[in-house]
Amino acid sequence: MKTLALVLILLVASMAVAPAFAVIQSFGTDKTSYKKGDKITFSGKTDANHANKMVSVKIYGPSGGFVTLLGGTSDSDGIITINPVDTGSTKYSSKFSQKGVYNATAFYDDEPNYKGKFTLFDYSEDGSPVSPSAAELMNPSSTPPAATPPPTTTTTTTTTTPPATQPPLQPPKTEAPKTETPKDEEPAAASPPAEKPKTVIPGFPDPKKDPQTYVDRYKNEPAFKEWFDKYFPGQSIYEVVGLPDPAKTAPTVPGFPDPTKDPQTYVDRYNNDLAFKTWFDKYFPGQSIYTVVGLPEPKAEEPKVGVCGEGTVLENGVCVVVKKSGGGCLVATAAYGTELAPQVQGLREMRDGVLLKTESGSKFMGGFNAFYYSFSPTVADWERQSPLFKDVVRTALTPLLSSLSILNSVSIDSDQELLGYGIGIILLNVGMYFVLPAAVILQIRKRLR
Repeated sequence: MKTLALVLILLVASMAVAPAFAVIQSFGTDKTSYKKGDKITFSGKTDANHANKMVSVKIYGPSGGFVTLLGGTSDSDGIITINPVDTGSTKYSSKFSQKGVYNATAFYDDEPNYKGKFTLFDYSEDGSPVSPSAAELMNPSSTPPAATPPPTTTTTTTTTTPPATQPPLQPPKTEAPKTETPKDEEPAAASPPAEKPKTVIPGFPDPKKDPQTYVDRYKNEPAFKEWFDKYFPGQSIYEVVGLPDPAKTAPTVPGFPDPTKDPQTYVDRYNNDLAFKTWFDKYFPGQSIYTVVGLPEPKAEEPKVGVCGEGTVLENGVCVVVKKSGGGCLVATAAYGTELAPQVQGLREMRDGVLLKTESGSKFMGGFNAFYYSFSPTVADWERQSPLFKDVVRTALTPLLSSLSILNSVSIDSDQELLGYGIGIILLNVGMYFVLPAAVILQIRKRLR
């Protein structure tokens, strides 16, 4: 029952289009401080080669949690236009409830190595000042220099940022390090080299938090990774939070591999048994099956050029026609005509801010996308070719989108909560799409008799 509910809910989540984004050169807000009722206006610019593209903005709260997702475009000159955020509106008043420094990151998906460009701004409902403020965090050079330490060969770095349960996603104010070397009045025996300077930020990492949460943020949040790499150069996230680095620690499992078995049997299981592959990748991260079982890595085959003609590719030794799809958009975007339509933005917010926050929702999206993208381009083509069919799809989607908007107004942090809300929304849609029409049809038949 749980799986069925998730399937029906997540079926609609992918009605948003995988957008085309732009390279961001500059990005910021019209002010650095806002209070409830203010409108947050964003501006920026892309490079000339990526003008006329879509730009998305993710906003994170003071604790690093996801707040909302915005959409916009860049014109032919590369000027970015983002719909302003009205903090006094019903949609956003509940999302901007925490006082502190917020992070807004503009990004694109075309190149996965691009981390996006961020800016900071302060927010409090009553307009009271935030400390440290966004301006202070973005301009650490204003911090006075530290007092001169006693003669030593160790370089120290201190900060004036107060301890916090969660470090900001941007650079805190960091004082310039000072290094002094004592003068030797007479020759002395050679001393071992001094240790490499290490950055120390009070309150980071928070000893009350699970160190793994910082590792997860480093892997999944580009802004946090950028901040960490800047202020902890030469150090790994594992070293700073006190966890063993998988890349430096070779994991071992007693009895594996069994020396009495042929190593090739493990390779065959890895390539054909999904459960075994999942187990191996979990306990031997960063290592190949060949290295662990003691076999040489296979040499990559040189790509075969000129074997197949234009429009065909080589698959399993046979030239097959390249499958082309005329539909680049998905159903919701084709129905409403643009990726920036409020209905499409609502679906995207529900997917990123609600469904992907749960473990089962994230796992399901990986497999579901392959199924949905197998037919959605065709449906989108039909919509573009037939205005009548487009109107029918739009009308049919309206009740469903209205009911799904409930998920953007509630807080869902577990699979159980998602299942509960999902069952309620499913029953609501069953009533709108099946029970109500059936009742109307029965009444009409009675009158015709």
